[in-house]
Amino acid sequence: MTREEAYARCPDDSYVELYGQQWLIVPFAPIEQPKFFVCTPGLKGASL
Repeated sequence: MTREEAYARCPDDSYVELYGQQWLIVPFAPIEQPKFFVCTPGLKGASL
């Protein structure tokens, strides 16, 4: 697949990347925060 073909086929939830001399369409991975980054309002006594 050429660069132009990859960009033409790329949906909104993906991006195009050159890997091993090939243009690939890579879907965005869902982002999941580790639990220690999640703020819980009202939680007291949390230590770092």
